[in-house]
Amino acid sequence: MNNEKCSSLDKEPIASYRTYKKRWLVLCVVAVLNLSGGMVWITFTPVAYKAVAFYETDLGTINWLALLFNVCGIVFGVVATYELERFGLRPALYLSAGLTFVGAALRIASVAEDLNSTEKLVVLFAGQALVAVGQPFSMYAPAKTAAVWFPEDERAIANTIGAVANPIGVVLAGLISPLFVDYNSGDFYVLNLLITMACPAALGALMTLLIVTSGEPSIPPSAGGKKTPEYFGHGLKKLFKNKNYVILLLTVGAGIGLYGTFATLLEQLLCPFGYTDTMAGICSAVLTGFGVVGAAIVGVYCDRTKQFSSSIKFCYIAVTIGTIVFSCVFHINIGYLILIVVGGCGLFSFGIYPIGVELAVECTYPVGVATSSGLIMISGQLQSIILVLVLQLIGRPMSAEEVIKYDSQCHQSQNAESATTTAEYSTSSVANLLTTGADGGGDVTYDLSLSIYVCTAYMGLMALTLLLFFRPKYLRMEAERSNDLNSDSSESVMPPAYINKDSELSHL
Repeated sequence: MNNEKCSSLDKEPIASYRTYKKRWLVLCVVAVLNLSGGMVWITFTPVAYKAVAFYETDLGTINWLALLFNVCGIVFGVVATYELERFGLRPALYLSAGLTFVGAALRIASVAEDLNSTEKLVVLFAGQALVAVGQPFSMYAPAKTAAVWFPEDERAIANTIGAVANPIGVVLAGLISPLFVDYNSGDFYVLNLLITMACPAALGALMTLLIVTSGEPSIPPSAGGKKTPEYFGHGLKKLFKNKNYVILLLTVGAGIGLYGTFATLLEQLLCPFGYTDTMAGICSAVLTGFGVVGAAIVGVYCDRTKQFSSSIKFCYIAVTIGTIVFSCVFHINIGYLILIVVGGCGLFSFGIYPIGVELAVECTYPVGVATSSGLIMISGQLQSIILVLVLQLIGRPMSAEEVIKYDSQCHQSQNAESATTTAEYSTSSVANLLTTGADGGGDVTYDLSLSIYVCTAYMGLMALTLLLFFRPKYLRMEAERSNDLNSDSSESVMPPAYINKDSELSHL
């Protein structure tokens, strides 16, 4: 064997690969950090109108608690991407864990009785901002974790697990937050809510300290995990010259943005038409639950078949159809039947992001995985900000007659939980809202029907773009196959040392 040093992956004469059981623990840390961030992100959106009353503010301010994550994701996303490429997983996860825990703990102080309403909001936003700054360092980590810790036949499912943890946190917040509202008295137990939401952040910080002792294994799991990515700046230039990547940047980013928009506005979409906060939380849970199941199925399928392109196109079309159906029925109170529609929307929605990220890595190899995946997340956060602001702006204030007609639950303080089992509600419970409306002096309820129609049209446009123009080449898989062939040709000199069996943690 000659002594040539080959910088290219496909020219390496031999490689030694090994998988470690610790990879699942590292992935678990990433998942818990993303889950805790999701819970903090959407803490108040399932009970937006109740938070407005407690903090003595307006609906736009409460929405900014969620939008703050998108703003910080854009501002600090590039920093997180560079950090992951330059310094690896360990410092990124430590930053995320520390900021998330401190920020979640600081939010608890926002309920102090000696603070006025303005001071409470300042403290609340300060804590929220710390968590939002830390989130990109873990949110952009699943693709990097899958690349450096997992073999080729597990990368898609690993990426999926890390990515869907955040929406699982969202659904937990959707289920938990309404539990702290007493619908008989109208009391909102904010202190207990914030303490509950801080517990996963504390667990994530502890797990990070105990488990993440190294950013990557001493021996890579595959040829792709061994490859050192090129310089960050050069990688950015290549990404924006790659047509397939630009399409993914727009379309997968749109999928992320639309999910963030729905997560922020779902309660505000449903409550004007007779659905309670609890029902909105259940809808969020069903959306995410079905999404996680669908994403797992798609992830395993793609790991086995490598049909990434056809899978993401199918998912996008299915979600678009589901969104169209939802836009046609959400303003009709159909009780628990709305869960069927929401579940159908969610079933294929969550597979778009992890499979899209895997496709981005394949299309842009050898550009670093954190760079290609991070920019997609930044695109999604930017689109989410624009969508929430625009959709909130075009929301129409409902008249007093409409509030009574649809039995709006947005400002309801009576026990409406039992009423979610039927499509018929008593209008007497909202008779006190006669002043509600564009010209009234009471609390305003907004009809977001036009907003959901705009979302549906946008989703359809993105689906057509992906379907008609996306034609990818799997560059990373081609490089790995080439490396395997070169390794096979060298067997007479030195046999390959790939180890499929999990190694013990002590080997690290």
